[in-house]
Amino acid sequence: MRPHTDHIQKTLLPIAGKPTLGHIVEPLLNAGISRINFIIGHLGEQVVEYMKSYEGDFQFIEQKEILGLGHAVLQGMDDTNERLLIQLGDNLFDTDLSQFIAGNHHRIAVGQVEDPRRFGVVELKNDLITQFHEKPENPPSNYAITGLYFFKNQNVIKTAIETLIQRNIRTKNEYQITDAFKIMLEEGEQFEPWECDWLDTGVPDTMLFANKHLLAKIDSAHGLDIKPPVYIGGNVELINSKLGPNVSIMDNCVIKNCEIEDSIVLENTHLSNQSLSHRIAGKDGSEIC
Repeated sequence: MRPHTDHIQKTLLPIAGKPTLGHIVEPLLNAGISRINFIIGHLGEQVVEYMKSYEGDFQFIEQKEILGLGHAVLQGMDDTNERLLIQLGDNLFDTDLSQFIAGNHHRIAVGQVEDPRRFGVVELKNDLITQFHEKPENPPSNYAITGLYFFKNQNVIKTAIETLIQRNIRTKNEYQITDAFKIMLEEGEQFEPWECDWLDTGVPDTMLFANKHLLAKIDSAHGLDIKPPVYIGGNVELINSKLGPNVSIMDNCVIKNCEIEDSIVLENTHLSNQSLSHRIAGKDGSEIC
């Protein structure tokens, strides 16, 4: 997402008129989950500031060393037997979170993908997960781990990650949460797969796909030179320009003599005499990915 993420926290890049983090947090709050720990790092102060627009019991914990996802989530855990939900910051889910956290087993959200080598992968048997693999070269299935996890007992996963670190078990030189799951399997814990629809927002292509998907669900701007779906934020000036389809224009932008389709234009961007397709654009068009 560079150069945008050099000065914008990745989870605050917008999709369909709203920061990605908003699409993540609002379903959690709507499901009655108001106590949330945020593991932050690069530009984490922007996350703290953004969350002031929501009400809840929020804690912000800095991961001071980048040692992997297992190490990251450990920073936010407590010594308790309470249930725990973990959600990664670059995926959006279309599922009933109230049902997801109501099971008697640990649950891992999964989805079928064409190229599972980019993801953690699970093997399934008799409606249970029998093995985990972290970004395997030769995936044994096409069921990817999507980044939403439920644990019926927080201490179980916390202890497994601590064991991982004590034994210095690393994959690609990082402490991976999937390796902690393997320890849990060895100790007799059971995991249910939870198949659901999800949107990956981790790279420009997938973020633009998510933008297109979510724009189709909201009220869209219309006009002579607008092909919906298009989102247009506040204080936007459009001059002799054509927009759409699948375009999000954030607040305080000036768009002059441009043609833009399948793109996201970030807040406070001024574009002139440009043709954009399948791009995320900022500033005066000098920042594009």
